[in-house]
Amino acid sequence: MNGLTVNVVATESPARSAPLPSWNAFEEALASALSVLADESLVVSARVGNRFVQFNACPDEGVFCESVSNAYLDPAEKLDDGQLAALLSLGWSAPTHAPNSSSPASTPKGSPNFFREFPTPYSCSEIARLAVRTLTDILRIPSPDDLEYKAFDDSGHGVTLPVLPIDPAPAPPPRAKVPPKRRGPTEFAKLRAKVLAAARSGSGLGSLTYEDGVLQVPIGSRPGWIRPFEDPFYVRVHVQLLGNVHADEKFLAQMHEVNSRLPMVRVIYRGGSVFLGVDFPAVPFRPEHLTQAVTAIAQLADAVLKDIRAPGDEAAATVVN
Repeated sequence: MNGLTVNVVATESPARSAPLPSWNAFEEALASALSVLADESLVVSARVGNRFVQFNACPDEGVFCESVSNAYLDPAEKLDDGQLAALLSLGWSAPTHAPNSSSPASTPKGSPNFFREFPTPYSCSEIARLAVRTLTDILRIPSPDDLEYKAFDDSGHGVTLPVLPIDPAPAPPPRAKVPPKRRGPTEFAKLRAKVLAAARSGSGLGSLTYEDGVLQVPIGSRPGWIRPFEDPFYVRVHVQLLGNVHADEKFLAQMHEVNSRLPMVRVIYRGGSVFLGVDFPAVPFRPEHLTQAVTAIAQLADAVLKDIRAPGDEAAATVVN
């Protein structure tokens, strides 16, 4: 609010009827409430309808005050020409922004409501007097008993002002808690379950279960592994053929030559071991595809092992059975 200016209007203020004693007490209480606002906002409104005055306080800069414009009033509540003129006579500035603009509006300064700025140092008594005259003479609130308030900080947290002799506006009813939807198994979980069922059926191992995401099953004369993957969904079946292998260029060339002849499976070298494996897509998963993969590896393992073991390597490499 740096550089705030007070709008000075030369027009004579409308005659004010003598306020009720309750309004005098309310004016004093409102001044006290404004004096304790720190980067907080206060809205004083009619219990019925939408007539209000509001205050946005920043003690280091000033107080931005607003009075409701016709843009926010129902037809039965709209201000007539005399009321609109009276607002200007009290020093309020006419609305400058469209009704869907923020309030108070940012640069250029203004508001979709009638507004007035009180820069620091400001008089809380003067602001309270303006508010009460607006509520009584223009918005025609019969008594403070017809008012309620809400106050909140910059984060929207409610603020209680016990000094005000009016009730806080009732909080909106809490939204009914909707019980969270029970989430069914994920697509990957469904795939894992299907692979497990097919592996149990094919191996005859009814107690087979995943260990670290892998199923260990016999494939031919060797232990084998079955593992489903996601992103994309596929299933890998493999067995280890050799361990403790030093893969020189000659050995890797042999692997490449064998792979060029294999119909489905692939020879893989990793971490000093040689594996024979096959990947097949699992969308959709078919149990017969798993059976075919296991059968192919079991039938080809011995022949592939013979092809990739070069003369002289037998002593170094370990055959996995």
